[in-house]
Amino acid sequence: MESDSASSIPFSLPEPTPEGEYESRIANLDTAPTQCTTEYFSWRQLTDLSAKIPELVEQFGTVTASYMSDYVMLGTENGAIVITDYLGRVKAVLGSQSTAAYGSVSALAFSTDFLAIAAGYSQGYVVVWDWTKGTTISVSRPAQPGDKPDTAGHPAGNAVTFVGFIGKSKHRYVSGSAGGHVLYHHIVRRLLTTMSTTRLAGPDGSSNVLFEVAALPCGSYPCPLDDIGLVAVLTSAHLTVIKTNNGVEQQFRLSYLQQQQQQQQSPLVGAATLKRKFSKRPYSGSVAWLPALKHKRPATETDPTESEFALPMLAFSWGPNIYVLLIQPDYKVADNGAPLSSTPSRVKFEREFVWAAIEDVVFCRWIDTDVLLYMTQSQRMFVLEIELNQETEICKSPPSSIAGRPWTTLATGIEAEPSYTQVISVYKQRVFTMCDTPSVYTGRLLTWAERLAILVDQGDLIDSITLALGFYQARTGQVVVGLPRSRRVGDKSTKKKQSIVGSRLIGLMRSALKHEFSEDSRQELNDAVARALASVCVEACLAINNEQFLFNDVFDYYATVPAKLRVFLETIEPFIVSGQIESLPPQILNAIVDNYAITPQLVRRLGEILMSLSLSPGEFDVDLVLNTCRQHHLWRTFARVWLSMGDPIAPITNILAAAMATKSEKVDFATGHDEVGEPQETAGSNSSRLMFSEEAAEAVIFDYLDMVVRGRHYPDGKAILPQTRAEKYSTLITELIFPPTNSAQQLPTDVKNMFSTLLALAELNTERFLLMLKHVLDDPFMDYINIIVKPTASAHPNVSERSLRRASQVKSFLQIVVDTLFILTKAANSGNSDILTKQQIGLLSSFALTLYTSRFPLVFLKDETVVEWTNILLNLDDASTRTEREYAFELLFRLNPPQSYSDYIDRVRNAGFFRALEHMYRSLDQYEMALRTYLDHPDYAYHRAVFPALKELATANNYTGALSGVVAFAKNNARELVDTDAESFADAIESVSKLEHGVIIDILGDFPQSQFAYLRALLDPTPDALSRSPRLQTRLSASSLIATSDERLPPNIGLSEEHHFVVYPFLSLIPDDRENSSRYPQKYHERYLELLCQHSPGNVLRYLKRNADLSPEPFRLSYVQSICDKYKIGDGLVWALVRLGDFSGALQTLLEQTDKEVDTIRVIVPVSISDAASPLSGDPNAQLLESSVLSEVDRERLVDHLDTAARNITDCVDVCKSALTRLGKDVSVPPAHYLEYSTDVDDNTGASKLQNNYRSMVSAQLCDLWLDLLRRTLGYLHSTNRTLGSLSLTVPASIHEAWQLISKRQRWMLQEVLDALIFAASPASSFISLRSIIQQLIASGAAANDMPRPASAARSLDIAEMQHLLGVAVGAYKSEAQLMVLTNVLVDYDLFTTFAQLLRSQKQGWYVSAAGAKGSATSYPLSKHDPGCLCCNKCSEQLFVDCRRSHSMTNWREQMAQYFESNTLRILDLHVFEDKSAQWQWIKLRGASATYSKFASISTSTSGGSSSSASSTSRVVLFKCGHGFHQRCLAAGGRCAAKSADTTGSGRGVGNSGEQPQRQQLLECPQCIGGEQYTGDEQQHQRHKAALVVA
Repeated sequence: MESDSASSIPFSLPEPTPEGEYESRIANLDTAPTQCTTEYFSWRQLTDLSAKIPELVEQFGTVTASYMSDYVMLGTENGAIVITDYLGRVKAVLGSQSTAAYGSVSALAFSTDFLAIAAGYSQGYVVVWDWTKGTTISVSRPAQPGDKPDTAGHPAGNAVTFVGFIGKSKHRYVSGSAGGHVLYHHIVRRLLTTMSTTRLAGPDGSSNVLFEVAALPCGSYPCPLDDIGLVAVLTSAHLTVIKTNNGVEQQFRLSYLQQQQQQQQSPLVGAATLKRKFSKRPYSGSVAWLPALKHKRPATETDPTESEFALPMLAFSWGPNIYVLLIQPDYKVADNGAPLSSTPSRVKFEREFVWAAIEDVVFCRWIDTDVLLYMTQSQRMFVLEIELNQETEICKSPPSSIAGRPWTTLATGIEAEPSYTQVISVYKQRVFTMCDTPSVYTGRLLTWAERLAILVDQGDLIDSITLALGFYQARTGQVVVGLPRSRRVGDKSTKKKQSIVGSRLIGLMRSALKHEFSEDSRQELNDAVARALASVCVEACLAINNEQFLFNDVFDYYATVPAKLRVFLETIEPFIVSGQIESLPPQILNAIVDNYAITPQLVRRLGEILMSLSLSPGEFDVDLVLNTCRQHHLWRTFARVWLSMGDPIAPITNILAAAMATKSEKVDFATGHDEVGEPQETAGSNSSRLMFSEEAAEAVIFDYLDMVVRGRHYPDGKAILPQTRAEKYSTLITELIFPPTNSAQQLPTDVKNMFSTLLALAELNTERFLLMLKHVLDDPFMDYINIIVKPTASAHPNVSERSLRRASQVKSFLQIVVDTLFILTKAANSGNSDILTKQQIGLLSSFALTLYTSRFPLVFLKDETVVEWTNILLNLDDASTRTEREYAFELLFRLNPPQSYSDYIDRVRNAGFFRALEHMYRSLDQYEMALRTYLDHPDYAYHRAVFPALKELATANNYTGALSGVVAFAKNNARELVDTDAESFADAIESVSKLEHGVIIDILGDFPQSQFAYLRALLDPTPDALSRSPRLQTRLSASSLIATSDERLPPNIGLSEEHHFVVYPFLSLIPDDRENSSRYPQKYHERYLELLCQHSPGNVLRYLKRNADLSPEPFRLSYVQSICDKYKIGDGLVWALVRLGDFSGALQTLLEQTDKEVDTIRVIVPVSISDAASPLSGDPNAQLLESSVLSEVDRERLVDHLDTAARNITDCVDVCKSALTRLGKDVSVPPAHYLEYSTDVDDNTGASKLQNNYRSMVSAQLCDLWLDLLRRTLGYLHSTNRTLGSLSLTVPASIHEAWQLISKRQRWMLQEVLDALIFAASPASSFISLRSIIQQLIASGAAANDMPRPASAARSLDIAEMQHLLGVAVGAYKSEAQLMVLTNVLVDYDLFTTFAQLLRSQKQGWYVSAAGAKGSATSYPLSKHDPGCLCCNKCSEQLFVDCRRSHSMTNWREQMAQYFESNTLRILDLHVFEDKSAQWQWIKLRGASATYSKFASISTSTSGGSSSSASSTSRVVLFKCGHGFHQRCLAAGGRCAAKSADTTGSGRGVGNSGEQPQRQQLLECPQCIGGEQYTGDEQQHQRHKAALVVA
């Protein structure tokens, strides 16, 4: 639209402003009182301006927008623009009556020269003012219908929220409205002033909003990017950068969604981790340009580039995430690389930095180079340093709340954070805010000097020193203003900063010390403050490298107060120990010695301090330090001090004397007394005399010699420089310890005085002394040490001093050591026994000869010297050094072999040198004697070495006659070799070609134990022996080795051979290949089996199973049976019987063993007090009577026997399963032996009949096996339950507990048998009929009737009742699967409680009559009526009629079918029956809800008739003993006794539960009392009285 040529008249014209008015006005503000000053930021109110604002509001309306730079612009709701200075003086007022229609001012901006103003209004107008003249330059009116695209403005009524000039121009500017329209305006001045408008962005119809529009301003340094007019447009969806000069063109575009995906998939390297995830769209955003500024960056070693300005950067935020882009020009270049123009064609954007704020960012502006200020939605302000990558919160809130302008939400209705660009301005590193008060505040970051001054004014001197130290070291982690900023270590900026802060740091420390140690504060100074001040002073002085201030000024202040001096010394202690302080002035070192030599703990710390300091001569009080070390036994420091002064000998003499004195005292540090009993000072006493392990004289002396002799400092081990000094020290010490002499043939007259140091070291610790010598000799430095030997005057009287320089008189260190040790050992062996002990002679001689032999010819010894030393080794009687002497003797003999070995054999044997003796015998071709030396050696571990030697001689070709010697040795020493290692001996015999195993076995015939060990090594080696056997090593391949094991998976019931493959992880677990055992004769195996039965019966079965399948057969099964029967090896006998097919015999053997265990259990656990012995008799059973609880010992004894019985039952089950597997494997073709005995079958008989007969025979055998096992297991349980029922109340609780344990374990045995039986009788197998087994079990139950009944009224479920239940199962269910589930429930852990109660309550569980059982033994059903019903014991007719209704049974059958469909059939564990509802369901299926007739009383009259129909109406009498009769049969029976009894108990029926009890005449069971003499007593009556009467 066209611009207005004439504008409104200004309110008043501005006064001329002198240059620099802004700086002077703002500088004056710094002297005003501060408000809300924080550690980093200072807020101050512009009081004059704030006082003027109410007047302006009253005159022009409420302030709706503001902009502050050199001047303050305030836009009001009436459309007026007021321009003031910072003192509130009005410079101009823009606006008139004609501009009132524009609406309220919503955006303001100054041009670069501050002469033009761009203003946006709430009605969509944009006006450019020349405020110096009070006229308008142009007016952009809202868009009207019919406007051209290049002149259309913002939509009418849409507030313009962003305006800004582009670059230095006053005629090009950009504006953005709250509705999302962004326009670029260009004012063209020709004949007429015209304006063109270009749309840069607009709403896209979605929920995206415009956050901010910003143009790149001009900086303090010319930049090519200033001329292209960059404009950044930030919306909630995109960031777009557009070039506006010379045509509008998009330069960069970044999508919020793309940024989200990129950030989640590949996080930026080096960028800060985002603290929270992106939302679907951000609700806030801000954008800020940093123009090109002068910022000279010097070049360094790490960054050689040098720049004079900083390139522009663009910072923007989306939600909480802040991004910084680096802007670089991109020129078009010619072929030669030169740019075609000075103006860049495009712009490159590089992502420089990413940061995540704690909450959404609503405003961000640059306040300095690389320093970004941002404010969050809760108005918390932060400063972000881009180059240092650190964030600082400068204030939690402004001094007064700032109200953002919600233009976007009002215009679009979309939720977004309010805009703060109209109320917050940043200009020249200051922040200006227009608050709601209304008032204007300005804030700025405090400089480092101001922050220090604030702390000093507050009295926090220690904190000020700490902060200054952080400034110096650049490790505050906070924003710092006023100091050169650089991340490059060692550049000019860092040095300049340290120079500035360092001087201030010294002043702060001096002020703090002066304040704390003044006359007024000295008395109130506590240790905590003194220690904190000392710590920061030490750190500061070390940081600025000014130790002189620390040791002079700081120490002097602390020395004025003696009580605080120790605080200072304790403060510098860790800095000394860590090496930060390497030296101390004499006065401080003396103070440390005086203050630390008080307690043992302080003395220990004193030693560490002295060891850490660099003690140079002249820099400390030598006498004080040495006396302190000597007094407190700080020998490490003592040696170090002397060595630093150039004396390596003094530490040796002093420390060695102290060590010998300590050893001579023989102080017992555990008791604190010496041999006399006088108390001595120890480390635990209050004395200052200490003996630390690292400070002990014995430890220090050897460590000192080890280092200094090798030319190294003590104790750090660094090389002594120069080399000549190191050689000098080493030579002096060598001459002290090993005085050079030529009197090797003639001993010195005074050996003890001459070699006093060496003898003292040997006496102190000979082993450690020799270890030190070995370490020294291994160092190449010792090759430079040569000693001049002075000849004695008696040997060379005419030798002059000049002749001492001949090379023949110079000896090496190695030669000196060997010669000296020979002189000492020779002198000690010649009669001077007080010089060295035998042990020392042996160690020194062995060490010296080892040096001689290992380093020959560097060491020279005469022949007579070697012979003499050899005699010392052989003749010395000391067992402790025999190994060392033997080793030295072997080396010596290899170097100088004697002419005749026979001369040394006896002497070597007497000396105990068996290794050397073996070498001699080999040299003399006496191989048998050579091998014998291994067995004669006193060390038993050496005996095993005979076997490798034996194999070596047997297989070697270079030993003549060795084989015969080996054979003779093996025969003559067979028993001893077997006792040493039978496996290795057997393996070695394999290598002897002329010797068989049979010869050795025959030789060992008189020694069964040795013969057994040899045969076991040969036929049945252990896994450890296998791993050592070379035969196995050759058989191992790279493939995985497998073996059978029953431990990884449960075995398959019904299969006898299961193979589960297991990879062995260790070589020692690999079993031997059984092919090797098959090559030995059968007599070897049978002989070994007999010996195995005698010496290791527990391994018989394992051996039989392991070798049973070898070919040829290793042993005969008949022999195995006979030998196992002879030696009572039960498991072996059972195995043999099973292999022979005698399954019945195997089962009977196992059952007999089980019977013995059960009998033993009954003997161990008494039944009554009379059965047990008296407690005084010593019987083990007495313990059960004395205690009320079964003890652990008794329980273990009982459990052992029960475990054995359980294992036998398990073996019985395995026998039955093996029989099923073998006999039922192939029944289609009968075996030959069966055909031979089948003589009753004629030739015309078909093969099918023969096969059926054989099948029936196999089935009968299998059923008999299972029947015997089940009957025996039930018998055990029945007997135990009878015993439990017979226990009286007087029996102790321990006996009850024992029998309860027995019953529980036997129930487990029954569970195992029934599980296996049910599986074996499954539909998949037709050989075993569970019905047939149960029928036979019931048929054999008549004998149970004759068993004595318990006298107690409480009765447990016995074997007859179990038979009855199984009989009910046979009659009630027609399916084998149903029977399996039923039987599984029958043997559940609650069998003997729940079922007993159930049966008693349902009136079931009495005996089935013997007649009925016998009549039904061979057919099914058992009788003509339901076998689950009770029969009369006289007429055998059915007593009850099952009145269960047919539809109820149908429902139960349906429930059963559903159960089988939804549940997999499985054998439940005895202790696990998880589904209680299913358990009760099966109880109902067994007839728990059967309905019977009502009970009635017994009448004395009898009713006739014996038909089955009459039985349903006649009365029935059931006795407690379990017998039942019709009343008519009872009346017609034999003798009966009548008693008057009360039937209110069990005689009460269900139907008459509410009736009164009646006194009736009750009968006693005639079947029970018929065979005994009736006495009529009460006990007999209670045993046989009628339980209930049923009509």
